[in-house]
Formats: sequence, C-alpha cells, structure tokens
Amino acid sequence: MRTCLIEVGHWHAPMYAGPLKASPHELAAVSDRDGARAAAFAEKHGARAYTDYREMLAKERPDFVMALGRHCEMTRIADDLVAAGVPFLMEKPMGTDWRALAEVAAKAAAKGLYAGVTLQYRLGPVVRELTRRMDAGGFGRLVSYYFRLFAGEPQRYHQWNVPWVLSKREAGGGPLYNFGPHVIDLFLLFAAEPVTEVRAVSSHGLHDLEVEDFASITLTTASGKIGVVQVGYVCPKSLYDMDFSLCTTELLVKDCDLRTGTILRRDGGETKIEAESRGPSYMEDALQRLARGQPPLVPVRHMVEILRIINAADAGRNLANPPRRTNLRKVP
Repeated sequence: MRTCLIEVGHWHAPMYAGPLKASPHELAAVSDRDGARAAAFAEKHGARAYTDYREMLAKERPDFVMALGRHCEMTRIADDLVAAGVPFLMEKPMGTDWRALAEVAAKAAAKGLYAGVTLQYRLGPVVRELTRRMDAGGFGRLVSYYFRLFAGEPQRYHQWNVPWVLSKREAGGGPLYNFGPHVIDLFLLFAAEPVTEVRAVSSHGLHDLEVEDFASITLTTASGKIGVVQVGYVCPKSLYDMDFSLCTTELLVKDCDLRTGTILRRDGGETKIEAESRGPSYMEDALQRLARGQPPLVPVRHMVEILRIINAADAGRNLANPPRRTNLRKVP
C-alpha cells in the first residue's frame, strides 16, 4: 500500500510516519508548504518531498493519505482528497466551520469513500471498556459527564515552529479547537444523541493571547443528559492534567485519566482499569479497517457534529471586548 503524509510541519506528523512506513505499507511521499521541512522529513523517512500536496496526489497516486495542516485549510484539503477519491484520515478539527465540513462529509458519503478523523482517546483502555459495556447492554443511560483536559504553556507552539496555532484566523481558537474535539467526542459517544444546547465561558486571563487559554462548556441533550468539558493552556511548562468521570444509571467512573480508572457498578461491583504497556495505535487501527473494507472508527460526519458544537460555544467571542463572558447558544 502506497501512503502519503500532507503538511508534515504539523507537530503530530512524526507519530503517524512510523505506522505508514511499516510493512506492507510504503511511505512514498510527504508534503509541506515549507520546502526545507518537507525535504528534511522526507529524507529522515526515506520518502519523496513535495511542497504542493495536489502535485503529490497527482504524481504518487497513493492508496491512503494521512492529512494534517493549519485548521483554516483542513476542510479544503479534505475536499481535494474526496475529489481525488483517495481514502484518508485527517487530524482534528478538520476545519473551523462545521457547515463547510458538512458539505465535504456529504460528498465522501456519496462516494462511499473511507474518510475519517483521528480521535485517539477512543482507543484508550477505559473508553474501550465502556464501549464494550454499551454494546453488551451494561452501560445504562448517561446522566452526567465531566472531562478536564489541560495542556502546557502555548509558547511551545513557537518552539515547534507552528505559531499559527495561536492565531484566531488560522486556528479558529485556542484549546477549544486544538484538543477540545477529544473532550466533546466522548460526550457524544456516551450520550448517543445530539447536543441541543451549549453554554460556554472562556478566558484569556493567563497568557493574554489572541486565542482563549481556558474554556469551560456545558453540553445538554434533548433528554437532559449533561456534559461539562474544560480545556486550557494552563499547566506549567509542557505538563498535562486530565480528569475524566461519568455517571450512568448503571455505573460510576472515577479516579480516571482514560489510561487508568475505576468503574463502580450500582449493584456493588467494581472494576479497576490498569494502564497498558502499549495500546493499539490509531493509525494501525485505521489501516486495518481500510484493508478489511470497514468504515473508519470516527467518520468525518462525526467531526461535523463536534465542530458544530465548538462553533456554537465560540460564537460571539470575537467582539470588541472579547473573552470574559458567558454564551448561551442554541445549537443550530
């Protein structure tokens, strides 16, 4: 299988290169707008380098593409991949406007094209166990959900030569667009119904940047399921802080960072989830699904719903006196 990587200047590109090189796959070529970065990445991984991904697609004719890029350009890249009929996986958030992404998702579905988004927490041991219980009928009905995901200082994006991450125009926003999709994705997974109302509050008070450095969002579904998600660039240096919990009519999950946690049953049973030495790779899972003719773990249409919620939470912040306000928005 001939594979390609688009926009390898993205800081996550190295984590995808290994599985794409693994037998029986060939990492044929990579692209990046910065020719020097494309050449250095290509030399390291034994691939050919391009500055224009469209030229790469035309010349290399890959069987599969892993696409990254600036958030503001991702939807256009996805649209080009759909037009070319190339199976692909793309980094979140796949764009900054859910309506534009919805058009791409519809095109991919009409073609029956393998088109997915990378949301790695789906394969964590706690989430896999909860998903198994949902399938087996032992999960119950979600009542409440909480997920806090705090990352380190945003200056690291300058150090990684991706300052666009801190641009409202290019990134859409701060942690809400950057890793907010992870915390919203799992609520949608476990709620198993659309969000109808979004309440959001954000702050620029820590780093005083163009994008928010903290956001707290409450999500509500039509049947009253409630999720509280918080994201931020609030940890010192490059540290991370994660806390996940949920309550259902059958279970309580506590002391959880998605790698480890405790699942309490309401009949008194208890299951402790231990960390794995090496969990399944999202890219390996994606390529196996493609080879078996199965759909991606998380299709593009699901990212549309996540981005719809992010847009609703973000609406109204880009005013003359930005960030310290609460927004109550009905999800369109």
